[in-house]
Amino acid sequence: MKKTFSILCLATLFFSCSSGPEDAVKNFTENLTKGKVEEAKKYATESTGAMLDMASGVGIVPVDPDFKFEMLNDSIVGDRAWITIANPNGRSEVMEVVKIDGDWLVNMKAKF
Repeated sequence: MKKTFSILCLATLFFSCSSGPEDAVKNFTENLTKGKVEEAKKYATESTGAMLDMASGVGIVPVDPDFKFEMLNDSIVGDRAWITIANPNGRSEVMEVVKIDGDWLVNMKAKF
């Protein structure tokens, strides 16, 4: 019984510490590049989810089944974070992540 309790405590600690801004960006980008828009939206703010709906509605969601997530840098200040990732084209991209109700969510802004 004592061993089972210890394993449960360890598992709870592991899973509670595994969801930070880097995890949100990783889950978001990996799902998006596989074309899993609905799954990617689970790791995005409401406004980012709306942008994804619009982009998928017109068929401009980038799909790259060979995408490999690589974080280059992070900066976390309070409830905001900026995660720099490597893109397949050799460039880096900074993604903003915000903490809402305890969850880190990707917050993309439209570029015009």
